[in-house]
Amino acid sequence: MLESIRTATKTWVAKLILALITIPFALWGVESYIRTPSGQDTAATVEKEKITTQEFQQAVRNQLDQFRQQFGGNIDASVMDNPEMRKSILDQLIDQRLVVEATKSSGLVVSDATLRERISTEASFQQDGKFTPSRYELFLKAQGLSAVGFESRMRQDLERQQFVESIATTAFAANASVRQYLRASEQTRDIAIINIAPEQFIAQVKMTADFAKAFYEQKKADYTTPEQVRAEYIELSVDALAPTIQVPTEETKAYYEANSGRYIQKEQRKASHILINLTPKATDAEKKAAKEKADALFAQAKKNPKEFAELAKKNSQDTGSAANGGDLGLFARGMMVKPFEEAAFSAKKDELVGPVLSDFGYHIIRVTDIQPEKGKGLAEVTPEIEGELKKQKAARKFAELAEKFTNAAYEQSSSLKAASEAVGLPIKQSPWMSKGQGMPPPFGNQKMQTALFSEEVQKNKRNTEAVEVATNTLVVARAFETKPAIVKPFAEVESGIMARLTREEAAKLAMKEGETKLAALKLGKAADLKWPALLSVSRANPGGLGPNVIEAAMKADPKMLPAYVGTENPSGGFVLVQVAKVNDAPAIDEAKLQTTRTRIAQALTQQEILATLAQIRAKSNVSIAKDALTKKQEQ
Repeated sequence: MLESIRTATKTWVAKLILALITIPFALWGVESYIRTPSGQDTAATVEKEKITTQEFQQAVRNQLDQFRQQFGGNIDASVMDNPEMRKSILDQLIDQRLVVEATKSSGLVVSDATLRERISTEASFQQDGKFTPSRYELFLKAQGLSAVGFESRMRQDLERQQFVESIATTAFAANASVRQYLRASEQTRDIAIINIAPEQFIAQVKMTADFAKAFYEQKKADYTTPEQVRAEYIELSVDALAPTIQVPTEETKAYYEANSGRYIQKEQRKASHILINLTPKATDAEKKAAKEKADALFAQAKKNPKEFAELAKKNSQDTGSAANGGDLGLFARGMMVKPFEEAAFSAKKDELVGPVLSDFGYHIIRVTDIQPEKGKGLAEVTPEIEGELKKQKAARKFAELAEKFTNAAYEQSSSLKAASEAVGLPIKQSPWMSKGQGMPPPFGNQKMQTALFSEEVQKNKRNTEAVEVATNTLVVARAFETKPAIVKPFAEVESGIMARLTREEAAKLAMKEGETKLAALKLGKAADLKWPALLSVSRANPGGLGPNVIEAAMKADPKMLPAYVGTENPSGGFVLVQVAKVNDAPAIDEAKLQTTRTRIAQALTQQEILATLAQIRAKSNVSIAKDALTKKQEQ
């Protein structure tokens, strides 16, 4: 309940919308969004609207950055060379253009009043919680934008948002369907399992050295120590250049003034509450009873404020906070539903407010702490701003040096000295690295590995090309020392091969035995099997069993118990499953029904949006350049 209260004003539909239109007035990097590059090759065309190669390349880089943030940087940049990956990114850009065209056709209009309200509520344009024209003008000036151009783009984005929302809000999950889904997903079954493992049949397998030797001859590649190399290399990156950059004091001050909204922590409040649930479909009698109960609790709390926590524990129907005496923790404006927020931010510390009616019911609120808005001064944030500006300047310097670096490494390909001097960075050495195996940074990049182990680099002792191993990171390397690939002799690997082949044959015998016993069980035989204690499982709570076992158990016919099913064990062998009892799902309460309905509606909404886009695309003139999905276009 607490989570739903906090997020009620931030509809999940918005997340789907943002994935399609990526509204740009987060206010950082707006210039690159508004300025359309000209004179570039075209990656795709939607009606008469072009998606330039430059725009596509930037989208590819942005996606790679997202992957790196999501997985801690451990992503090989070459994954973006995959045609399917590139097609997915280009399709997203095409979808965005389709939304633009469809919005124009729909006739949706954002009024001047709505636009003014959106601009006035942007925190970066406010001072002391109020819109300040001077801050707005300062932002526009810093970004090199005109008010007309910026507001026109914002209006277009809001119109597109309305269009996508109009599709999203049509998705609906009927209560009957949701109840049926919950009954199926929460039904439990009491089962017992018997694992028929390969180890039980090892003694029956007669493996010969000749058979193992024949296998070895066919699979020599599996028993080869790969090529190894030690490399010397130069890494040109924004991070390496940033420490060399100096930032004038006046630039730091100007940045602070243009972005001061980022360094303000809005007022926060801490409150506890007692909730008396009330659903939107409540009858008049139910509404009256809830209000009377809330009034009585408010009177009790007013009489003995120190007992508020105990009252909440015993009476609050918000299970998420009741156990903590109703404590909701700290929150800022926009984090709670509107009636609750207005009451909490209007009260004084330790004041009781209520009963307050929201979509969730009646709240009795006690404000326990107030943390006023506070901002960080220029001196406090100077190191942070300098770091940001250094990165920006280093990125520009990186762009200036990248071509010199690339050319020097190519023109003086027998040495890294010229490349090192061109950028003023040292030549480093790597440890021994094996081909096809995990390699340390910056050699985890597949393109770099391919270049490093190429004949040109290995035998001719040439530099690799400059490879982008990460965003704003170029590496040039050369082989310093090498070791050739070596096939391990059979004598060295014989015992391992014998063990591997023996287990594989034993797994086949286990499968055969399991299938035989299952057939006997279905005929009412194999009564000698000793089943272990029953385990209660469901799709939601598998009890540590694999998904294949759970699915097999859930598909067993509940009309003929005990029922017997079986499935292959992914680790080898066979699993026999006895289904002894089927237990109906527990009663479905209103909260669970609504939560699940929302989750299903989310999935339906996403399908509805994708289906609508597919229909629009089918009727639109969309063309993709021949080489758009390959790296050739970027060369």
